Amino acid sequence: MKKFSYVSFLILLLGFAANSFAQTATPSAPKLFLTWSSNTYVPPGFTGKIMPTANSEITASVELIDGGKVANLSKQNVYWYANNNFLSGGIGMQSVTFRAPDAAGGTIDLRAEVPNYSKGSQLKTISVPIVRPGVVIEPIFPSGRFSSSPLQLAGQPYFFNTTSPARLNFIWSVNGQTPSGAENPQNLNIKFGPTMTPGSTLSVSLSVQNMDSKFQFETASKSANFTYSP
Repeated sequence: MKKFSYVSFLILLLGFAANSFAQTATPSAPKLFLTWSSNTYVPPGFTGKIMPTANSEITASVELIDGGKVANLSKQNVYWYANNNFLSGGIGMQSVTFRAPDAAGGTIDLRAEVPNYSKGSQLKTISVPIVRPGVVIEPIFPSGRFSSSPLQLAGQPYFFNTTSPARLNFIWSVNGQTPSGAENPQNLNIKFGPTMTPGSTLSVSLSVQNMDSKFQFETASKSANFTYSP
């Protein structure tokens, strides 16, 4: 009899716990997810996030996850805002394309709203950085040292408002002097003779400017030192 009572007590206890869990467990709340992309230039093979700069086009999209599934927003009003300024909106408008502000260096607070969803108004805000264009001098040798002639360098621009580096102006300087022209101004070959002594340093600078009149103020510069170590 005592054994029966103990087993019965355990069954009742487990049943009470399961019932309590069922009452307290609630489905996850709906959640908006925002993504964005930009069309600025990056070198082939770049695997990072392509960032917008001033006046770049930005395309954003939104999805609503409800109960672990993608909700159908085709009949829902979706409204878009940038820094609290209305961009666009309408039924089923899950994406929007707009231009970044005229100045780089800050962020945009991008917001999407689905005001009439069955489980209540849904909104999401994310920050989109607006970066300045940049350039990298490649290759970067170990400790900045080179051992043979010519010293071959390439300028790799990032986040300019262009589709091709051919639309950018590359201006090189070596020890304060402008090197002779090349067929591909993006690349630089520095030739030197036997008079180059070990430990000699070449100071290389590169300035890049957008040749498109709409983006003529887009510039970036980089400097690097390379030491001859045969």
